[in-house]
Amino acid sequence: MKPWAKAAVQGAACGVMFGLVVLIGGRLWHPATVAAQAKEPAVAEVVRARRFEMVDAAGKARAVLSVLPDGRTGLLLVDAGGKGRVILRLHSDGTPVLALYDAAGKERASLSLLPDGSPALGFHDAAGKTRAALSVRPDGTSTLVLADAAGKVIWKAP
Repeated sequence: MKPWAKAAVQGAACGVMFGLVVLIGGRLWHPATVAAQAKEPAVAEVVRARRFEMVDAAGKARAVLSVLPDGRTGLLLVDAGGKGRVILRLHSDGTPVLALYDAAGKERASLSLLPDGSPALGFHDAAGKTRAALSVRPDGTSTLVLADAAGKVIWKAP
């Protein structure tokens, strides 16, 4: 090898070594930095979809966030058996509802805001009939209604 070529190769090798020392010493390539960067996923500014599912270790959906075909938005929480137990939804007119379901899939209790802004709380039997309802009207008056299994009002105040 010609002396000038040998000097060029040695100079290049020294440059590479110097660069590595600067990178390592400057912590641009440090094992802790590399490990931290590997653990941090890229974060998107916006994620768009019609449905999102959170799954457990077995891959079963445990929470679902979706927009329904009728325009309602909903968040569904699912038990280990795959049954929907809690639904938080917005109707197409914007009124919110929180509904609780039993293991058989029947709605047993609900909390909602009616279109006029009145809060309403309902308790339902296993057949889905409302047996007790409490609401507060826009003028501030409250109503409590109790019904029998046939849906007939058996007590109401006021």
